[in-house]
Amino acid sequence: MSRAWWTMPGPDGGILELRQVAIPSPGPAQVLVRVRAAGVNRGELIGRAALRRDNPQARPAPSGNEFAGDIVALGAGVQDWTVGARVMGRGAGGHADYLVVPTRALWRIPEALTFPAAAALPNVVVTAHDALVTNAALTAGESVLITAGSSGVGTVAMQIARLRGATPVIATTRSPGKAAALRALGASDVIDTTQPTWPAAVRGLLGQGVDVVMDQVGGHLFPGLLQAMALRGRYVSVGRNDGPVSEIDLDLMARNRLRLLGVTFRTRTAEEALQCSERCAADLAGAIHQGTLRPVLDRVFPLAELPAAHAYMWSNSQCGKIVLSTDDVEA
Repeated sequence: MSRAWWTMPGPDGGILELRQVAIPSPGPAQVLVRVRAAGVNRGELIGRAALRRDNPQARPAPSGNEFAGDIVALGAGVQDWTVGARVMGRGAGGHADYLVVPTRALWRIPEALTFPAAAALPNVVVTAHDALVTNAALTAGESVLITAGSSGVGTVAMQIARLRGATPVIATTRSPGKAAALRALGASDVIDTTQPTWPAAVRGLLGQGVDVVMDQVGGHLFPGLLQAMALRGRYVSVGRNDGPVSEIDLDLMARNRLRLLGVTFRTRTAEEALQCSERCAADLAGAIHQGTLRPVLDRVFPLAELPAAHAYMWSNSQCGKIVLSTDDVEA
């Protein structure tokens, strides 16, 4: 038996439940991974709100969507991987001691990375790559603004933008005390969005606005982001931490010929999600192994303390990723 976190429908939203479950067996083209660490993501918090018992669509769901660990068993037909290989990747149910995943989802962990550091990468690097490279088509010399720069996705997105040759790379924050850390991660400038004139401050840095916005906030921030954009700018909505509803100046959008792009994994098929991971790996695995793209690890909690990890994420105190470690007890 092993441990696995599940999110169950509750009266006011999802309720976390740590279960004792049987260790699964890998099928064809799959491997069984002994999970050593797993990332915690903002989407888990937002998704729990909709998991109410009075929602007819609400269903129990395994918690977590990324992992790092070592292979302990191979499914039929697996030839390119061996037992004992250190691997990381995206996979539903990562908040567990064991996880079965398709081999296409696997990335090799560089020798220099610990399991917790490796677990801080898969979801955020694929998300940021899909937004900036696949959808926004960010190119060298273009300017980019990344909201919630201290988030897990934000800390990796700044590095990807730098690797793509973007300049300047602007990060936003509501906590001015995080500015030095954001600059150390590659931000040319840091904008405090608690200041009412922040859109003008962005335009003041560039003269004509920013080419690409990768937004994780939405809500009240969205109108100002459009004001800060350049002619023919591209806006990519990755998250809506401030809420899914906002106002839009349609005349501003038309006049500046802006493109608004929405991305999510919730409506992608399993095949589409795997393709996103494969595109990202082909583009960035080399940078990860060379250390030019690195995880930003804020804090590690034991697997059994997922509720505490979620509470810490709600505090917005972190800079980088929050990770669970399964090595607090032997499975």
